[in-house]
Amino acid sequence: MGDRLIPCRNRAVFRAFVDMVDMDLKGDAISELPDAVLHQILSFLSTRESVRTSVLSTRWRSLWSAVPSLHFYQEEFPRRESLLELVERAWAARDADVTIITFRLVVSENIDRCYVGRWLENAAERNVEEAEVEVPVGSGHDGSGIVPDSLLRCQSLRSLKLVLPLWKVVFDDGAVGPGSLTTMHLKGIQSCKSSLGTLISSCPVLQELRLEDCYFDLLKITANELKCLTVSRCIFDAYNEVVISTPKLLSFHYTSGKAQGCFIRDMANLVDASIVLFNLSPQNSSVRAWSGSEIFKGLSHASSLTITYLGNQRLSVEEHLQYLPIYLNLKYLRLNILFSRECMEAIAYMLKHMPDLEILVVHNELVWYSIIEEHISWTSKQLTGGMLNRLKEIQLGNFGSSNHETEFIEFLVKNGRIAQDHDGSSLHQK
Repeated sequence: MGDRLIPCRNRAVFRAFVDMVDMDLKGDAISELPDAVLHQILSFLSTRESVRTSVLSTRWRSLWSAVPSLHFYQEEFPRRESLLELVERAWAARDADVTIITFRLVVSENIDRCYVGRWLENAAERNVEEAEVEVPVGSGHDGSGIVPDSLLRCQSLRSLKLVLPLWKVVFDDGAVGPGSLTTMHLKGIQSCKSSLGTLISSCPVLQELRLEDCYFDLLKITANELKCLTVSRCIFDAYNEVVISTPKLLSFHYTSGKAQGCFIRDMANLVDASIVLFNLSPQNSSVRAWSGSEIFKGLSHASSLTITYLGNQRLSVEEHLQYLPIYLNLKYLRLNILFSRECMEAIAYMLKHMPDLEILVVHNELVWYSIIEEHISWTSKQLTGGMLNRLKEIQLGNFGSSNHETEFIEFLVKNGRIAQDHDGSSLHQK
């Protein structure tokens, strides 16, 4: 979308534009341009700035009302009421058959859901291509709303960003979704049953998906063209599965903590991945017999992997990593963990499954944790077959001088290439 125009929110630029128009009006050079060209010029401005050009001359009086992009930013208005009045005026000034390329509304205060819902419907009716609405606080008496069905079925829609806390997505099986949608970013949205997964599956060309602070009863993502997926701080029903099947995914970032019941499948093209987990149930857990192994299996094709584990249960080979796959492509591994003597064995076990690892970063998330007396015996295990021969660099963060930390450093040096040559290999402690 190299030709897509971006609204100008810089008052100095706007003033320069107005001065230029005022200067050229004497020769009537700009005013003689076709309406379509002038509409494109005005698309560089926010809607409020576009409206202000109507005072320049009779020629410009109504040009703003046919600009194909609507951009509203609360920071430009002294009062919320002024913002609401202009948004309503802008929609009323446009014919129903006039296409809207972009609709953008960014506010910091509460706006009643009736307004927001109606504006989104207006955008869908006018075949909007890009819709972005950010209302970061609840709207309406109970704070909730429902994303208009017409927007979720809009065939012209290519980019959708909704920051609408407590708003619900309702999308039925078999419904026709937005066939042109390539980018979707949802924050604060609630999914009724499997609605969101159904919506995602109905987007045949979706390439980028970002879900933040959302709530799901059930989430199943099937997206054959998806390249980038972020699931951040979302809340799931503990007794339902999270299934992700994205065969062309390149980048995956999962920071929602839930590992049990999270199944990652068909990620053969994965390059970069990061996950944040809070609790891991044992392999033999009676809670639906789910363990963290399923999420680790799905990441086996990554070349760069960051794992952050902040659970109160220590990472254990027998309970959490027993079925760990071989990571044949992995070059970079970062572990953000609560470092303890027991997790040393888990890390050693993981490294055995990463034969081509070149850079290892281990960051102790709690400095004071390392000085707690440990009662778990651990012996530095040799990694047979030179499994760390390709390791070039080790970075250790927030490490102290306790016995088990020293043992761990000695173990890494002894079993890695760092101990064998000095052609640029290095160990850094931060």
